[in-house]
Amino acid sequence: MTLTKQLWLAIAVILTMAFGISFLVSAWSAKGYLEDQLRLKNSDNANSLALSMSQIEKDPVLIELLLSAQFDMGHYKQIKLTSPTGEVMIEKLSDAVIDRVPAWFVSLIPLQTEPGIAQVQDGWRQYGTLSVTSHNRFAYQSLWEGNRRLLGWFLASALLCGVFGTLILRSITRPLGEVVNQAEAIGARRFITIREPRTREFRSVVRAMNALSMQVRGMLNEESARLEQLRRDAQHDELTGLLNREHFLRKVQYALADERSAPTGALFILRLPDLIKLNRELGREATDTLLKRVSVALEESFPDESCQIGRLNGSDFAVLAPNVDSVAERTQHVFARASLSINDPSAATEFALLLGAAVYRHGDPVSQVLSRADVALGRAGQEGGSAVEAGDLDVEWKPVPSLVATWQVLIETALMQKRVQFVTYPVLNPQGELIHYEAPARMQNMDNAQWMSAQEFMPWASRLGFTERIDTAVFDCALDWLEVNEGPLCINVSPQSVCDPVLTSRYYRALKSSQCSAQKLWIDVPEFVAYRHAREFRVFCDTLKPLGCKIGLEHVGNQICHIGELHDVGLDYLKIDSAIIRDIDQSVGNQTFLRGLCTIAHTMGMMTIAEGVLNQKEAACLKELGFKGMTGPGIVLG
Repeated sequence: MTLTKQLWLAIAVILTMAFGISFLVSAWSAKGYLEDQLRLKNSDNANSLALSMSQIEKDPVLIELLLSAQFDMGHYKQIKLTSPTGEVMIEKLSDAVIDRVPAWFVSLIPLQTEPGIAQVQDGWRQYGTLSVTSHNRFAYQSLWEGNRRLLGWFLASALLCGVFGTLILRSITRPLGEVVNQAEAIGARRFITIREPRTREFRSVVRAMNALSMQVRGMLNEESARLEQLRRDAQHDELTGLLNREHFLRKVQYALADERSAPTGALFILRLPDLIKLNRELGREATDTLLKRVSVALEESFPDESCQIGRLNGSDFAVLAPNVDSVAERTQHVFARASLSINDPSAATEFALLLGAAVYRHGDPVSQVLSRADVALGRAGQEGGSAVEAGDLDVEWKPVPSLVATWQVLIETALMQKRVQFVTYPVLNPQGELIHYEAPARMQNMDNAQWMSAQEFMPWASRLGFTERIDTAVFDCALDWLEVNEGPLCINVSPQSVCDPVLTSRYYRALKSSQCSAQKLWIDVPEFVAYRHAREFRVFCDTLKPLGCKIGLEHVGNQICHIGELHDVGLDYLKIDSAIIRDIDQSVGNQTFLRGLCTIAHTMGMMTIAEGVLNQKEAACLKELGFKGMTGPGIVLG
């Protein structure tokens, strides 16, 4: 029962008791007063009437007429004249009843009135005894009306007290509602803080819960910083901060195998052939400074976040750049910039630098791409600078900017003809049970009827402004799929859709009208969106999560140091990037990092799901590390 209902009940009980006591006191006080008044009235009327009768002739007819006139003129219950011997000479009785007062009230408060007695004289001789009793119905009516008015005032007072009490109670308990919401948020592992209320008792509770939230938030931040350090130690080169060899090669393998990766790109390998000589002539510190300059030059040459830059060994650096339009021009640009970073034009000596580039296509073996890059590096050594090796690849199939109009027609036609769909891949828990189906987008080419992966058309869709329409088409297909299928479905949402309030409202209306589908819908959002567009991302989550759908981050790993910032969002899961998962059973450093990541994610109430699991060895290791879900080529629904 709510406090408001309890308040109304308490007011009703208290005022009922007060009314009962007041009723008894008032009724019995009035009863005594009325009985006294009736007794005095009876006595006065009897004496007055007896005096009148004593002064007239004692003719029986005249006496009876006088009594009848007095009886009819007044409100009497009985007038009786008896002789000195006790014989009733004349008696007038009223047959009027108490019709305006309930019988239970009359029986509850009986009015006992004494009749007025007076002696009638005939000269010096007693003629008779006169008894006068007034009718008490008017007394009952007065008493009844008074108590009804009393009850009305009590009811009005109760209603007024209830209304004002409710308003006051709501004002007092408003902080309690905030405390309850905070407690529920902490129970859901969203560690929020609220403003301290004025009420002293509530203030102490809120202060304690805020301290708890702040303590947990501080713990999450500390753990996030520790995880970030573990990640950097396991994945990055200590000197330059670039990716180390193992993690870089995992990125290359992921880019070549994962269907969501770019269809084409280039692998650049930069080498300082005289590193040993430089180290001997310049010293270790100067050589380290030189290597840092090279790493900075590469980072400036490839500012796009989709590019991966690593250090393969002491003298070799590598860059994986997807969707490179002109590999030859980019190679010349990078070579010139790297050479400028390590060579002083005014110096007499010039440090040698070699740069080889290999064009790759999605699905190529890693060994083949690396071999092609080594061939290009060898040619660069012969040609004295840089070289590009494309092998036998036919890369002309990849769209170039001159085909913008073609892609615009292709995507727009596919959207109009509803040829944007998705395929499903299972996400299983360690026991092999289904968690949900992943649903990456597909678009059918109207020329050859082939279905293209998202990485083939989404870059062009983003450039041409079709991203939101494609997300909407996939969302509509997902709702239709959920209507006829039992299993939960997970769709991808682009950053543009997350930041679009109009599209968020459309999602909300569609899911609100289909609560069953909403509870089976999972939504993947890219990791960087949660931090780069934090406000829009929170609005997106606050709008859709109350409907029952689950929201999580995909490709998690690069910004793990900021995971503590999501303490109040209430995310349901994290999908860890497959580049970290790759060969996890052989990487002790990544195992330590992922074990800590699972711990902090579970503390925040988030499920951890591994992407791109290739085999059962990786799956067994991930289960031991604490992962609650897995997906990839090695995960098959039995």
